[in-house]
Amino acid sequence: MKRFLSLTAIVALLALTACSKNSELTEAGTENEESISLEKEFGGYDSSSEAPAFGDSEMMSDFEADQDVNDAYSNDAEVLDALSYSQDPTVVRDNPIKAYFVRLTYGLLAGDSLATEIIDWSGSLEVNKGILVVLKKIRFEDNDFIHLPRDSRTKVDITSQTKQHLDGLLLAVVDNDTTDDEGFLTINIGGYSTTLAFADMDSLESLEAVGAGGHEVSIIARSKDYVPFNGGFISGHWKKDRDNGGTFRGRWINSLGLNGGYLRGIWGKDRGGSNVFKGKYISLNGEFRGLLAGHWENTRGSNGGVFNGRWVNRNHDTIGHVRGNFRTGRSGDGRGFFQGRYAVRTQDNLEATN
Repeated sequence: MKRFLSLTAIVALLALTACSKNSELTEAGTENEESISLEKEFGGYDSSSEAPAFGDSEMMSDFEADQDVNDAYSNDAEVLDALSYSQDPTVVRDNPIKAYFVRLTYGLLAGDSLATEIIDWSGSLEVNKGILVVLKKIRFEDNDFIHLPRDSRTKVDITSQTKQHLDGLLLAVVDNDTTDDEGFLTINIGGYSTTLAFADMDSLESLEAVGAGGHEVSIIARSKDYVPFNGGFISGHWKKDRDNGGTFRGRWINSLGLNGGYLRGIWGKDRGGSNVFKGKYISLNGEFRGLLAGHWENTRGSNGGVFNGRWVNRNHDTIGHVRGNFRTGRSGDGRGFFQGRYAVRTQDNLEATN
C-alpha cells in the first residue's frame, strides 16, 4: 500500500494584509528570520548556506532517494560509454552515442491518504532500436518489481500497483543504432499507452490524466549532452496555501537519479498581477547552489499548469533554467506536486551543480 506523507511545514505562511493583493506571500523562520515575499527579486532568499534539507527533518523523509536497480544492461560497454560523466567534455568525439533520460511517474501524483482503490500499472516499456536501461525505481514497495533478469535489451516488464501515491522509473535510452531508422519508446502500463519518438525526448514535459479517479502519468525527458552533470530533474510538492498562491519544496536530482540537493520557494501573484515563483536550491549538505525565479501559468484548469524560470548564482548571473508541470489541490488541503527538469547553460557554470 502506498503511503502519502504529508509535509508538515516548520516554516509557516503568514497571513496577507488587506492591501497586499495576494502579493506579500511570506515564509517565517527562514533566511535568519528575514521575511520572504514575491515582491523581492528572488523572493528574499539569499546566498547563505542552510542546514541540510533547510533544517526540515520531514523534508528528508518525504523526499527519499530513488532506489537502485540491478539491471545487467547498465554494465553494457556502450551504455557505460554513452552515460559516462567522467569523460572530458572538451574532447570532440567522432561518433558520439546519443542517449536520453526519461523520468516516468504514475498514480496519484499529488497523493491522497483517503484513496482506497488499488490501480494495477503492470506492463512493459520497449524501444524499437538501441538499448533500454532501468536506472532507478521510484517508490516501489514489496509487491512492485522489475522483471529481472531481462531477456531483451529493448524491453522491460514491470509489476506495479499504486493506491494512495505513485510509482515510477528512471530510464536511459541509448541509441547506439547506426542505421537511419527513427527510434521510438513505447510505454504500455495499466490502462495507459503512448509512443514517443527519440527526437521528441530531447526536451519533454508531459502530464496526462488516466481515468476519472485523479490518476496521472508524468513523463519528463531530456537528451544527454556531452557535458558532465549539465542537467537533470526536479520533483516535489507544489502546495496551494492561499487562493492565489502557496509554497513548493522538493528534490534536485541528477540525470542518473542521484539526489543532488533540495529546493524550496513560494509562488503566487505579485502586486502587478503576474504569476511568479521564487526559490532557493541547496546541496545535500546545505551549501548554496542557486536562486530561482520565473513564471507559472494555469493550463489545466484552475489547479494545474506549467512553470518556467531561470537559475542564478550568488552574483545573480544566469546559470541555467528550470521548467515543468505542477498540480495543486484545494487551498489548504496540503496536496499538490511538481515534476520538471533543469539544465545548465554553459560548461563554465558546472561548479554550481557539484
